[in-house]
Amino acid sequence: MSRLPTETFAGAPALAKQGLLSRLVQRFHAWQSARALPVASLYWGEAGLWSFNPALADSSNSKGQSWPDFESWCAAHPGQQLRIWVGGAWVHNVSVPADMPLADAQAVKAYARLQFVHYFGAAAQDWPLALWQPGSGPAAGQRHAVALQEQGGLSLAALSQTAQRYRVRILSLRPAWSHALAIAATLDQAWARAESSGLALLEGRMLSWLSLSKGQLVEVQQRYLDQADSQELQALMQGLQPATGSSHAPKLMGWGPQGTRWDVSDELGALHDSPQAAHWLASEALA
Repeated sequence: MSRLPTETFAGAPALAKQGLLSRLVQRFHAWQSARALPVASLYWGEAGLWSFNPALADSSNSKGQSWPDFESWCAAHPGQQLRIWVGGAWVHNVSVPADMPLADAQAVKAYARLQFVHYFGAAAQDWPLALWQPGSGPAAGQRHAVALQEQGGLSLAALSQTAQRYRVRILSLRPAWSHALAIAATLDQAWARAESSGLALLEGRMLSWLSLSKGQLVEVQQRYLDQADSQELQALMQGLQPATGSSHAPKLMGWGPQGTRWDVSDELGALHDSPQAAHWLASEALA
């Protein structure tokens, strides 16, 4: 009888190993299944929630589909993988001076949050923040923060809860300008490698201006247009370009009010990840 406890104890590690192996195998199969699923894309802007089919990105019929809310999309796509791109109206940017003595990422976020609260009020105290900075070049020391203005169903908690109910896996939640940058760089390598250039993403009346240097994103500025006509747009873009000029002509992507197309070459369909893209659904990025 004295040997029974010893035998039981000796067998426990083997059983534990079998259980661990079984869980690892299950997770591996789940990972393989997830990778096999197509990745959907949603654009969430002032015009509402739109889905786009990456497979039809080069087709003139790739106009997307409108959805009344996120739950409706999830109910129609259970188990789907998803990337969400947020329009400029709910994305706010701030640059942190390179010479600002901030010890780490948390200090940078604290400084940026003070700026957002100053400009947008107490509600900005709880907005998710993400950081990004140029990887190289003269602006490498510059640091930038992006805030997600949470409102209605556009909040990390609401999105996560809804997604879980329908087994939807949200891969990322990022600013739409990072999507536009990735598309433009893919379509025009010479522009992406230019000494200096710019990209304007127009979403209705919101213009996001991206300054670039040798393929590195240097700064993001946002402006609202009053009339949103071609003359106002051209004047605004000229004012945003550096006084010394650019080595490559800037690009314009997006659409005007009521969906008026400004550049038919861009369809918010094909998705490409940009290494410089700030996003909020990475654990290390959440404030």
